[in-house]
Amino acid sequence: MMVNLIILVAGIAVYAGYGIPVLYLLAAALFGYLAGRLIPRHRWVMWISTAVLALPLLFLRAQHWLPWQSVIAPMGISYFTLQIIAYHADLYRGRYEPEKNLVRFGLFVTYLPHIFIGPIEPYPRMRAALEKRHMSGDNFLKGAVRCLWGLFKKLVIAARLGVIVSAISAEPEQYNGAYALAAMLLYAVQLYADFSGGIDIVLGVSRMLGIRMSENFDAPYFSQSIQEFWRRWHITLGAWLREYVYIPLGGSRRGKVRKFLNTMATFLVSGIWHGENYLLWGLMHGLFVSFGEKCKTKCRTLNRIVTFLLVSFLWSFFIWPDTITVLWMAGSVFTVFNYDVLFSGIGGMGLAAGDWIVMGGACLLLWLYDWKSRSLNARFCAFGPAAKVGVIGLLALAVLTFGMYGYGFTASEFIYSRF
Repeated sequence: MMVNLIILVAGIAVYAGYGIPVLYLLAAALFGYLAGRLIPRHRWVMWISTAVLALPLLFLRAQHWLPWQSVIAPMGISYFTLQIIAYHADLYRGRYEPEKNLVRFGLFVTYLPHIFIGPIEPYPRMRAALEKRHMSGDNFLKGAVRCLWGLFKKLVIAARLGVIVSAISAEPEQYNGAYALAAMLLYAVQLYADFSGGIDIVLGVSRMLGIRMSENFDAPYFSQSIQEFWRRWHITLGAWLREYVYIPLGGSRRGKVRKFLNTMATFLVSGIWHGENYLLWGLMHGLFVSFGEKCKTKCRTLNRIVTFLLVSFLWSFFIWPDTITVLWMAGSVFTVFNYDVLFSGIGGMGLAAGDWIVMGGACLLLWLYDWKSRSLNARFCAFGPAAKVGVIGLLALAVLTFGMYGYGFTASEFIYSRF
Protein backbone atom coordinates (compact mmCIF):
# COMPACT_ATOMS: atom_id res chain seq x y z
CA MET A 1 0.00 0.00 0.00
CA MET A 2 2.80 2.43 0.84
CA VAL A 3 4.46 1.90 -2.55
CA ASN A 4 1.13 2.49 -4.30
CA LEU A 5 0.65 5.71 -2.33
CA ILE A 6 4.14 6.92 -3.27
CA ILE A 7 3.54 6.19 -6.98
CA LEU A 8 0.14 7.93 -6.77
CA VAL A 9 1.54 11.08 -5.13
CA ALA A 10 4.51 11.18 -7.50
CA GLY A 11 2.22 10.91 -10.52
CA ILE A 12 -0.09 13.68 -9.31
CA ALA A 13 2.92 15.89 -8.51
CA VAL A 14 4.34 15.50 -12.02
CA TYR A 15 0.92 16.00 -13.61
CA ALA A 16 0.45 19.14 -11.51
CA GLY A 17 3.36 20.62 -13.45
CA TYR A 18 0.90 21.10 -16.31
CA GLY A 19 -1.15 23.52 -14.17
CA ILE A 20 -4.94 23.70 -14.07
CA PRO A 21 -5.67 20.29 -15.73
CA VAL A 22 -4.59 18.44 -12.57
CA LEU A 23 -7.86 19.59 -10.97
CA TYR A 24 -9.84 17.87 -13.72
CA LEU A 25 -7.80 14.71 -13.32
CA LEU A 26 -8.41 14.57 -9.57
CA ALA A 27 -12.10 15.38 -10.04
CA ALA A 28 -12.45 12.63 -12.68
CA ALA A 29 -10.76 10.10 -10.39
CA LEU A 30 -12.97 11.01 -7.43
CA PHE A 31 -16.11 11.03 -9.58
CA GLY A 32 -15.18 7.65 -11.08
CA TYR A 33 -14.66 6.19 -7.62
CA LEU A 34 -17.93 7.51 -6.13
CA ALA A 35 -20.07 6.68 -9.18
CA GLY A 36 -18.56 3.20 -9.22
CA ARG A 37 -19.69 2.61 -5.66
CA LEU A 38 -23.28 3.49 -6.64
CA ILE A 39 -23.64 1.61 -9.94
CA PRO A 40 -24.24 -1.92 -8.51
CA ARG A 41 -27.24 -0.62 -6.53
CA HIS A 42 -28.40 2.08 -8.97
CA ARG A 43 -27.61 0.90 -12.48
CA TRP A 44 -28.91 4.10 -14.09
CA VAL A 45 -25.90 5.92 -12.61
CA MET A 46 -23.74 4.27 -15.31
CA TRP A 47 -25.52 6.18 -18.08
CA ILE A 48 -25.16 9.48 -16.25
CA SER A 49 -21.50 8.84 -15.48
CA THR A 50 -20.77 7.98 -19.11
CA ALA A 51 -22.32 11.25 -20.25
CA VAL A 52 -20.50 13.28 -17.57
CA LEU A 53 -17.15 11.75 -18.54
CA ALA A 54 -17.63 11.75 -22.32
CA LEU A 55 -19.05 15.25 -22.85
CA PRO A 56 -15.89 17.17 -21.82
CA LEU A 57 -13.82 14.92 -24.09
CA LEU A 58 -16.19 15.46 -27.03
CA PHE A 59 -16.25 19.21 -26.41
CA LEU A 60 -12.47 19.47 -26.37
CA ARG A 61 -12.24 17.35 -29.52
CA ALA A 62 -14.68 19.60 -31.35
CA GLN A 63 -13.31 22.89 -30.03
CA HIS A 64 -9.58 22.39 -30.64
CA TRP A 65 -9.37 25.89 -32.12
CA LEU A 66 -10.23 27.65 -28.86
CA PRO A 67 -7.22 29.75 -27.74
CA TRP A 68 -7.53 28.68 -24.11
CA GLN A 69 -7.92 24.96 -24.74
CA SER A 70 -4.22 24.25 -24.20
CA VAL A 71 -4.56 25.79 -20.75
CA ILE A 72 -7.53 23.75 -19.52
CA ALA A 73 -7.34 20.59 -21.64
CA PRO A 74 -6.03 17.78 -19.43
CA MET A 75 -3.16 15.80 -20.93
CA GLY A 76 -4.15 12.17 -21.41
CA ILE A 77 -7.89 12.90 -21.04
CA SER A 78 -8.67 10.39 -23.80
CA TYR A 79 -6.91 7.58 -21.99
CA PHE A 80 -8.15 7.97 -18.43
CA THR A 81 -11.68 8.80 -19.62
CA LEU A 82 -11.92 5.51 -21.55
CA GLN A 83 -10.55 3.60 -18.57
CA ILE A 84 -13.14 5.02 -16.17
CA ILE A 85 -16.00 4.48 -18.65
CA ALA A 86 -14.92 0.85 -19.10
CA TYR A 87 -14.75 0.41 -15.31
CA HIS A 88 -18.31 1.70 -14.92
CA ALA A 89 -19.59 -0.43 -17.82
CA ASP A 90 -18.08 -3.55 -16.24
CA LEU A 91 -19.71 -2.73 -12.91
CA TYR A 92 -23.02 -2.27 -14.74
CA ARG A 93 -22.59 -5.76 -16.21
CA GLY A 94 -21.77 -7.17 -12.78
CA ARG A 95 -18.33 -8.42 -13.79
CA TYR A 96 -16.73 -7.51 -10.45
CA GLU A 97 -17.33 -5.54 -7.28
CA PRO A 98 -16.52 -1.82 -7.10
CA GLU A 99 -13.15 -0.81 -5.72
CA LYS A 100 -13.45 0.36 -2.11
CA ASN A 101 -9.86 1.57 -1.74
CA LEU A 102 -9.61 5.15 -3.00
CA VAL A 103 -5.81 5.04 -3.24
CA ARG A 104 -5.87 1.93 -5.41
CA PHE A 105 -8.56 3.38 -7.68
CA GLY A 106 -6.77 6.72 -7.84
CA LEU A 107 -3.61 4.97 -8.96
CA PHE A 108 -5.57 3.16 -11.66
CA VAL A 109 -6.66 6.53 -13.07
CA THR A 110 -3.53 8.59 -12.50
CA TYR A 111 -0.76 6.01 -12.96
CA LEU A 112 1.86 8.33 -14.44
CA PRO A 113 3.74 6.10 -16.89
CA HIS A 114 0.65 5.44 -19.03
CA ILE A 115 -1.60 8.44 -18.45
CA PHE A 116 -0.28 10.44 -21.42
CA ILE A 117 -0.01 7.76 -24.09
CA GLY A 118 -1.55 4.49 -22.89
CA PRO A 119 -1.94 1.57 -22.96
CA ILE A 120 -5.63 1.62 -22.02
CA GLU A 121 -5.82 -0.97 -19.24
CA PRO A 122 -9.03 -2.66 -17.98
CA TYR A 123 -9.40 -2.25 -14.24
CA PRO A 124 -9.02 -5.97 -13.30
CA ARG A 125 -5.76 -6.22 -15.24
CA MET A 126 -4.38 -2.99 -13.77
CA ARG A 127 -5.32 -4.03 -10.25
CA ALA A 128 -3.73 -7.46 -10.73
CA ALA A 129 -0.56 -5.81 -12.09
CA LEU A 130 -0.32 -3.60 -9.02
CA GLU A 131 -1.04 -6.43 -6.59
CA LYS A 132 1.45 -8.80 -8.23
CA ARG A 133 4.17 -6.19 -8.46
CA HIS A 134 7.55 -7.87 -8.20
CA MET A 135 10.64 -5.69 -8.13
CA SER A 136 13.87 -7.51 -8.89
CA GLY A 137 17.23 -6.92 -10.48
CA ASP A 138 16.22 -8.89 -13.57
CA ASN A 139 12.99 -6.91 -14.01
CA PHE A 140 14.94 -3.68 -13.60
CA LEU A 141 17.43 -4.65 -16.33
CA LYS A 142 14.68 -5.81 -18.72
CA GLY A 143 12.75 -2.61 -18.08
CA ALA A 144 15.82 -0.46 -18.67
CA VAL A 145 16.46 -2.12 -22.04
CA ARG A 146 12.81 -1.59 -23.02
CA CYS A 147 13.04 2.10 -22.07
CA LEU A 148 16.23 2.65 -24.04
CA TRP A 149 14.80 0.85 -27.08
CA GLY A 150 11.82 3.21 -26.91
CA LEU A 151 14.12 6.22 -26.67
CA PHE A 152 16.11 4.89 -29.64
CA LYS A 153 12.95 4.70 -31.75
CA LYS A 154 11.79 8.14 -30.61
CA LEU A 155 15.06 10.12 -30.78
CA VAL A 156 16.99 8.33 -33.51
CA ILE A 157 14.25 7.35 -35.97
CA ALA A 158 11.11 9.42 -35.37
CA ALA A 159 12.96 12.68 -34.73
CA ARG A 160 14.82 12.48 -38.05
CA LEU A 161 11.77 11.45 -40.04
CA GLY A 162 9.86 14.29 -38.41
CA VAL A 163 12.26 16.85 -39.92
CA ILE A 164 11.37 15.76 -43.46
CA VAL A 165 7.64 15.31 -42.85
CA SER A 166 7.36 18.72 -41.16
CA ALA A 167 9.17 20.44 -44.02
CA ILE A 168 6.85 18.88 -46.61
CA SER A 169 3.62 19.42 -44.67
CA ALA A 170 4.46 23.08 -43.92
CA GLU A 171 4.22 24.06 -47.61
CA PRO A 172 1.62 21.91 -49.38
CA GLU A 173 1.44 24.30 -52.35
CA GLN A 174 5.11 23.72 -53.11
CA TYR A 175 5.62 20.15 -51.91
CA ASN A 176 2.92 17.97 -53.44
CA GLY A 177 2.83 15.02 -55.80
CA ALA A 178 5.88 12.88 -55.16
CA TYR A 179 6.64 14.87 -52.00
CA ALA A 180 3.16 14.11 -50.66
CA LEU A 181 3.70 10.39 -51.25
CA ALA A 182 7.09 10.56 -49.54
CA ALA A 183 5.53 12.37 -46.57
CA MET A 184 2.86 9.68 -46.19
CA LEU A 185 5.34 6.80 -46.30
CA LEU A 186 7.84 8.49 -44.00
CA TYR A 187 5.14 9.58 -41.57
CA ALA A 188 3.87 6.02 -41.31
CA VAL A 189 7.28 4.97 -40.01
CA GLN A 190 7.67 8.14 -37.91
CA LEU A 191 4.32 7.66 -36.16
CA TYR A 192 5.02 4.01 -35.47
CA ALA A 193 8.52 4.71 -34.10
CA ASP A 194 7.20 7.60 -32.02
CA PHE A 195 4.08 5.94 -30.62
CA SER A 196 5.50 2.47 -30.06
CA GLY A 197 8.65 4.07 -28.65
CA GLY A 198 6.52 5.89 -26.09
CA ILE A 199 4.74 2.67 -25.18
CA ASP A 200 8.12 0.94 -24.82
CA ILE A 201 9.12 3.60 -22.30
CA VAL A 202 5.85 3.18 -20.39
CA LEU A 203 6.18 -0.60 -20.28
CA GLY A 204 9.88 -0.34 -19.46
CA VAL A 205 9.40 2.04 -16.52
CA SER A 206 6.56 -0.14 -15.26
CA ARG A 207 8.72 -3.26 -15.54
CA MET A 208 11.44 -1.52 -13.53
CA LEU A 209 8.80 -0.94 -10.85
CA GLY A 210 7.80 -4.61 -11.06
CA ILE A 211 4.53 -3.88 -12.88
CA ARG A 212 3.60 -5.80 -16.05
CA MET A 213 1.34 -3.92 -18.44
CA SER A 214 -0.38 -4.86 -21.70
CA GLU A 215 1.44 -4.78 -25.01
CA ASN A 216 0.07 -2.22 -27.45
CA PHE A 217 1.78 -3.21 -30.71
CA ASP A 218 2.59 -6.42 -32.54
CA ALA A 219 4.58 -5.55 -35.70
CA PRO A 220 1.54 -3.83 -37.32
CA TYR A 221 3.24 -3.14 -40.66
CA PHE A 222 3.59 -6.86 -41.27
CA SER A 223 -0.21 -7.08 -41.49
CA GLN A 224 -1.80 -8.53 -44.62
CA SER A 225 -5.04 -6.53 -44.35
CA ILE A 226 -6.45 -3.48 -42.58
CA GLN A 227 -8.44 -5.82 -40.34
CA GLU A 228 -5.25 -7.55 -39.23
CA PHE A 229 -3.57 -4.16 -38.88
CA TRP A 230 -6.11 -3.19 -36.25
CA ARG A 231 -5.37 -6.36 -34.33
CA ARG A 232 -1.72 -5.32 -34.19
CA TRP A 233 -1.88 -1.49 -33.91
CA HIS A 234 -2.92 0.30 -30.70
CA ILE A 235 -4.14 -3.06 -29.45
CA THR A 236 -5.68 -1.78 -26.21
CA LEU A 237 -7.75 0.90 -28.01
CA GLY A 238 -8.97 -1.71 -30.48
CA ALA A 239 -9.89 -4.01 -27.59
CA TRP A 240 -11.76 -1.17 -25.85
CA LEU A 241 -13.73 -0.29 -29.00
CA ARG A 242 -14.60 -3.95 -29.60
CA GLU A 243 -15.67 -4.57 -25.99
CA TYR A 244 -17.56 -1.35 -25.27
CA VAL A 245 -18.84 -0.22 -28.71
CA TYR A 246 -18.88 -3.04 -31.29
CA ILE A 247 -20.19 -5.89 -29.11
CA PRO A 248 -22.88 -3.80 -27.30
CA LEU A 249 -24.16 -2.72 -30.73
CA GLY A 250 -24.62 -6.36 -31.62
CA GLY A 251 -21.25 -7.23 -33.12
CA SER A 252 -21.54 -9.78 -35.92
CA ARG A 253 -24.50 -11.63 -34.43
CA ARG A 254 -27.32 -9.95 -36.37
CA GLY A 255 -26.53 -10.47 -40.03
CA LYS A 256 -24.09 -9.04 -42.54
CA VAL A 257 -25.76 -5.65 -42.91
CA ARG A 258 -25.90 -5.08 -39.17
CA LYS A 259 -22.28 -6.24 -38.84
CA PHE A 260 -21.23 -3.68 -41.45
CA LEU A 261 -23.14 -0.88 -39.74
CA ASN A 262 -21.69 -1.84 -36.35
CA THR A 263 -18.18 -1.84 -37.80
CA MET A 264 -18.69 1.59 -39.35
CA ALA A 265 -20.13 2.94 -36.09
CA THR A 266 -17.16 1.57 -34.16
CA PHE A 267 -14.63 3.24 -36.44
CA LEU A 268 -16.66 6.44 -36.39
CA VAL A 269 -16.20 6.43 -32.61
CA SER A 270 -12.49 5.84 -33.18
CA GLY A 271 -12.39 8.89 -35.44
CA ILE A 272 -14.22 11.01 -32.86
CA TRP A 273 -11.77 9.85 -30.18
CA HIS A 274 -8.91 11.18 -32.29
CA GLY A 275 -10.68 14.46 -33.09
CA GLU A 276 -13.17 16.09 -35.44
CA ASN A 277 -10.71 16.11 -38.36
CA TYR A 278 -10.45 12.32 -38.27
CA LEU A 279 -14.06 11.28 -38.88
CA LEU A 280 -13.44 10.46 -42.55
CA TRP A 281 -10.22 8.67 -41.56
CA GLY A 282 -12.21 6.46 -39.19
CA LEU A 283 -14.96 5.74 -41.73
CA MET A 284 -12.42 4.80 -44.42
CA HIS A 285 -10.76 2.38 -42.04
CA GLY A 286 -14.19 0.93 -41.33
CA LEU A 287 -14.75 0.33 -45.05
CA PHE A 288 -11.38 -1.37 -45.49
CA VAL A 289 -11.97 -3.53 -42.43
CA SER A 290 -15.39 -4.56 -43.76
CA PHE A 291 -14.35 -5.40 -47.32
CA GLY A 292 -10.56 -5.59 -47.34
CA GLU A 293 -10.33 -9.30 -46.51
CA LYS A 294 -12.04 -10.11 -49.81
CA CYS A 295 -9.26 -8.37 -51.74
CA LYS A 296 -6.37 -10.37 -50.29
CA THR A 297 -4.18 -12.31 -52.70
CA LYS A 298 -2.24 -15.53 -52.19
CA CYS A 299 1.00 -13.55 -52.09
CA ARG A 300 1.70 -12.58 -48.46
CA THR A 301 4.37 -10.05 -49.44
CA LEU A 302 2.04 -8.29 -51.88
CA ASN A 303 -0.70 -8.17 -49.24
CA ARG A 304 1.69 -6.56 -46.78
CA ILE A 305 2.87 -3.96 -49.29
CA VAL A 306 -0.67 -3.03 -50.29
CA THR A 307 -1.78 -2.81 -46.64
CA PHE A 308 1.20 -0.61 -45.76
CA LEU A 309 0.43 1.71 -48.69
CA LEU A 310 -3.25 1.96 -47.73
CA VAL A 311 -2.43 2.68 -44.09
CA SER A 312 0.18 5.26 -45.14
CA PHE A 313 -2.34 7.05 -47.37
CA LEU A 314 -4.84 7.16 -44.52
CA TRP A 315 -2.21 8.59 -42.16
CA SER A 316 -2.34 11.69 -44.39
CA PHE A 317 -5.22 12.89 -42.19
CA PHE A 318 -2.64 13.19 -39.40
CA ILE A 319 -0.12 15.10 -41.54
CA TRP A 320 -2.12 18.00 -42.95
CA PRO A 321 -4.42 20.20 -40.84
CA ASP A 322 -7.79 19.83 -42.60
CA THR A 323 -9.69 17.33 -44.73
CA ILE A 324 -9.67 19.50 -47.88
CA THR A 325 -5.88 19.74 -47.85
CA VAL A 326 -5.58 16.02 -47.15
CA LEU A 327 -7.75 15.09 -50.14
CA TRP A 328 -5.93 17.55 -52.40
CA MET A 329 -2.51 16.25 -51.39
CA ALA A 330 -3.60 12.63 -51.77
CA GLY A 331 -4.95 13.40 -55.24
CA SER A 332 -1.73 15.17 -56.22
CA VAL A 333 0.15 11.89 -55.86
CA PHE A 334 -1.60 10.72 -59.04
CA THR A 335 -1.82 14.05 -60.88
CA VAL A 336 1.44 15.93 -60.17
CA PHE A 337 4.38 14.06 -61.73
CA ASN A 338 7.46 15.55 -60.09
CA TYR A 339 9.10 12.29 -59.12
CA ASP A 340 12.23 13.23 -61.08
CA VAL A 341 13.12 15.99 -58.58
CA LEU A 342 12.05 14.17 -55.43
CA PHE A 343 15.42 12.80 -54.36
CA SER A 344 17.34 16.01 -55.03
CA GLY A 345 14.66 18.12 -53.34
CA ILE A 346 14.13 15.97 -50.27
CA GLY A 347 17.87 15.82 -49.68
CA GLY A 348 17.90 19.51 -48.81
CA MET A 349 15.17 19.50 -46.18
CA GLY A 350 17.26 19.61 -43.04
CA LEU A 351 19.05 16.27 -42.83
CA ALA A 352 22.73 15.83 -43.64
CA ALA A 353 24.06 12.77 -45.43
CA GLY A 354 25.12 11.26 -42.11
CA ASP A 355 21.59 11.64 -40.76
CA TRP A 356 20.17 9.76 -43.73
CA ILE A 357 22.64 6.94 -43.16
CA VAL A 358 21.85 6.74 -39.45
CA MET A 359 18.11 6.89 -40.11
CA GLY A 360 18.30 4.20 -42.80
CA GLY A 361 20.31 1.88 -40.58
CA ALA A 362 18.00 2.49 -37.62
CA CYS A 363 14.87 1.81 -39.72
CA LEU A 364 16.44 -1.42 -40.97
CA LEU A 365 17.15 -2.39 -37.36
CA LEU A 366 13.54 -1.64 -36.41
CA TRP A 367 12.26 -3.75 -39.31
CA LEU A 368 14.51 -6.66 -38.37
CA TYR A 369 13.45 -6.45 -34.72
CA ASP A 370 9.74 -6.50 -35.61
CA TRP A 371 10.34 -9.43 -37.94
CA LYS A 372 12.18 -11.51 -35.32
CA SER A 373 10.95 -9.91 -32.08
CA ARG A 374 9.83 -13.10 -30.35
CA SER A 375 13.08 -14.99 -30.91
CA LEU A 376 15.18 -11.92 -30.10
CA ASN A 377 13.30 -11.31 -26.85
CA ALA A 378 13.66 -14.98 -25.89
CA ARG A 379 17.41 -14.82 -26.47
CA PHE A 380 17.73 -11.60 -24.48
CA CYS A 381 15.82 -13.07 -21.53
CA ALA A 382 18.31 -15.94 -21.51
CA PHE A 383 21.24 -13.54 -21.14
CA GLY A 384 22.98 -13.24 -17.82
CA PRO A 385 23.07 -9.95 -15.85
CA ALA A 386 26.43 -8.91 -17.32
CA ALA A 387 25.24 -9.38 -20.91
CA LYS A 388 22.03 -7.43 -20.19
CA VAL A 389 24.07 -4.56 -18.72
CA GLY A 390 26.14 -4.65 -21.92
CA VAL A 391 23.01 -4.30 -24.05
CA ILE A 392 21.92 -1.39 -21.87
CA GLY A 393 25.29 0.26 -22.41
CA LEU A 394 25.14 -0.16 -26.19
CA LEU A 395 21.59 1.23 -26.41
CA ALA A 396 22.43 4.16 -24.14
CA LEU A 397 25.49 4.95 -26.26
CA ALA A 398 23.42 4.78 -29.46
CA VAL A 399 20.74 7.09 -28.04
CA LEU A 400 23.29 9.60 -26.74
CA THR A 401 25.35 9.52 -29.93
CA PHE A 402 22.68 9.44 -32.60
CA GLY A 403 19.62 10.89 -30.86
CA MET A 404 18.22 14.19 -32.14
CA TYR A 405 17.10 16.62 -29.45
CA GLY A 406 15.09 19.81 -29.57
CA TYR A 407 16.03 23.25 -28.29
CA GLY A 408 17.71 23.01 -24.92
CA PHE A 409 18.03 19.23 -25.35
CA THR A 410 14.29 18.79 -24.89
CA ALA A 411 12.79 16.16 -27.20
CA SER A 412 9.54 16.93 -29.00
CA GLU A 413 6.31 15.59 -27.51
CA PHE A 414 5.05 12.15 -28.38
CA ILE A 415 2.61 12.41 -31.30
CA TYR A 416 -0.14 10.33 -29.70
CA SER A 417 -0.05 12.34 -26.48
CA ARG A 418 -2.11 14.90 -28.43
CA PHE A 419 -5.02 12.46 -28.56
